[in-house]
Amino acid sequence: MNYPELNELAVGIVRKIMPFGAVVSLPEYGNLEAFIHISEVSSGWIKNIREHLKEDQIIVVRTTLIDKNKNQIDASVKRVSEIEKKRKLASYQSQKRALKLLEQIARKTGKTFDALQKQVEPLVAEFGDLYTVFEALSQGYEPKTKVPKQLLTILQETAKQEIKIKIIELKAQVTAVSYAPNGVKELSELLKKLPNAHYLGSGKYLITISSPEIKQAEKKMNEVSTIIEKSNSTNFEASMERLK
Repeated sequence: MNYPELNELAVGIVRKIMPFGAVVSLPEYGNLEAFIHISEVSSGWIKNIREHLKEDQIIVVRTTLIDKNKNQIDASVKRVSEIEKKRKLASYQSQKRALKLLEQIARKTGKTFDALQKQVEPLVAEFGDLYTVFEALSQGYEPKTKVPKQLLTILQETAKQEIKIKIIELKAQVTAVSYAPNGVKELSELLKKLPNAHYLGSGKYLITISSPEIKQAEKKMNEVSTIIEKSNSTNFEASMERLK
């Protein structure tokens, strides 16, 4: 039987509520049950546990005790931050979607789900999880792992049809003014270093950075900010303003 690790975040579905706690099933672990003591539901004083939990509610818990010999799992809700909760639920929904896509492929190919799942295990090992496999294939990544060509083709086709990557756009306005005789040259050198610069007029330029990942987009925008700062001199002034 597969158990979660101690201190691991897991999705839980509330199955039973009692005055002193609640029992949740863990769908990622074959619906193993975990117990949440009332003291682990919220950081504040709880008058009525039902004001915090409801039957069939999907929540995120952190495991606090794993005893395989007694088949006992204790968990906590209050030890999960809002950011951790959002990320875990998003990941859980993504994995559920990936499994449905795999079921769809199994029906198309006439394979059993278990047989197909075993065939894609090397890809899961390479990319980390099943959804990331589909996400990578949808963007045209070629896996290093060798899988049957026919299987790879249908995985790629399904990924490109079903997985739409949300592109994040960050924008900034750059203002540049030169007081030097060779100001045009300085400005030209600066613009060569800036990505997707569009002239707006009056010495202003629009910078647009696109990326599927917010961290990558922010990193590129910070690099632009550094370039702008370093371009300033006695006869050349440049500044950047982030746009919403």
